[in-house]
Parts: sequence; C-alpha cells; structure tokens
Amino acid sequence: MDKIFAELFTKEPIEIIDNDYYYDTDQEGDQFRVTDEELLSWVKNNWANKKQNSFIFDEIASKIASDGKPFMEIACGPGMGMAPVILMKNPSIPCLATDACSKIIKAWRNYINQNLPEYNISLASFSVLDMPIKDNSFDYVTSLLGIGSTRNGEAGKIKAINEVYRVLKPGGYFIANEIEFVDMAKVEEVHRVWDRKNWYRENRWHDKFISANFQIESEDKFQIRKFTKDDNDFGEAAHRLGIEIEIKTTLYVLRRS
Repeated sequence: MDKIFAELFTKEPIEIIDNDYYYDTDQEGDQFRVTDEELLSWVKNNWANKKQNSFIFDEIASKIASDGKPFMEIACGPGMGMAPVILMKNPSIPCLATDACSKIIKAWRNYINQNLPEYNISLASFSVLDMPIKDNSFDYVTSLLGIGSTRNGEAGKIKAINEVYRVLKPGGYFIANEIEFVDMAKVEEVHRVWDRKNWYRENRWHDKFISANFQIESEDKFQIRKFTKDDNDFGEAAHRLGIEIEIKTTLYVLRRS
C-alpha cells in the first residue's frame, strides 16, 4: 500500500497480503465464481482491451491524468474501471483500486506484479457501502458501473453515493459511468415471468446524485446498446423470453460542493 493511501484508512485491515488491504467483504457486491486462472485471464484481456473501448470517458481520463493527483477507482471489478485509461496516459499517478471481492483484488495483484511494474497501483478489498477511508480524502473518485453493482437495492446505491461524497474533498470530482434501462416496463416483464426480484427498478442516476448534493457538471456523453444473453443471467433470461432490452450508459461528471 502506497504511503499516500495508507494514511487515509480509518481502521486496520482484517488481513494484509502482498501489502494490499482486505476487509472481509466477500459477501457483498458482485462476487465471481470462477477459477483463479479464468479470472487472471479475464483481467489480462480487460487491461489489454481497455484503451480501445474507452471512448466515452477518454476526455475526462485525459484531464485526470494531466492533473496528476492520486485517485481511487471503486468497485473496480475484473476490468479495473476507468483506471487503466487514466494510467496509460500518466503511469506515475498513484491509484487505489478497490473491490468488495477479494478474488478480484488478488487477481489484479498477480497481474500487476507480473506485467505492470511501471504503474503505482495500490489495492484494497472493501465495500463501497462502508469505505474505511477518512472524510475529505480524494480529489477524484472514478467508477465504471461500480455503484450499480452494489446489489443492495435502492438503499445500497444511495448509501454508496453518499460514501463517495464523504471521501471526496470539497470541490472534488466523482466520475461515474452508469447504466439505465431504456424501457423499464420490459425489464419488469422479464422479472415477472422469470420470477426474480428486480434489482434495476429504481435506477434514475440523475436524481440520486442530486439528492446526495452532488453538482452535475455534465451528463451528455452516452451510448445505447442491446442487452445480450452474454451480459448476465438477466440478459440470458430476456433473450430466452424474446424480449429485447436496451441499456443506456451515461458518463456523469459530478462535483462535491
């Protein structure tokens, strides 16, 4: 753990492995039930492909890279969110990448140690719902679908957004790339027939960010695509039922008051 980040933590980790902090949160958020080898291969491919698939947030990544201040990527997953694009533009920036799933953090440490010696990437496994980080710690927090992956319903999303607000410095930025479904009636229909709880029911990100006192500086960059059977089990269910689902991914540039 880089000294810059170690000084920001409010409590001791449950475990320290390879100088990365673990807080025993494997019961929260997205957990990945694959082998270590499969996960490492996934991590490797995601890092290699990130730059070419990052056009929606390339401009803001350039600004963060130019500023050069330490930043935190939350709920980084096997793609590490926006961090690779920022770091490819400025490898010297200290980055703290976090995820509730310890397997993700261990896979990234393995890959970083073997392939990315030029990057200053610290890792920690904790939940975005309860970050062991001091108030007013970061100028930038970034997230690629991280808030939406909390899997704690509407209350969880709101709590996560409030946690991000808390750890940002006044005037700091939260760069969030999140999805919304274009036609929620279709989403409801899939869940009704599928007989599963609809985690996506309340997903108006604009309203959530405003309620958390964020100032929305921009939300004008987005892309729309079809949700496929390969996205997740919900996508597979929609495909099986013959219901076409479209999702809109929007880049929010949010500023703490």
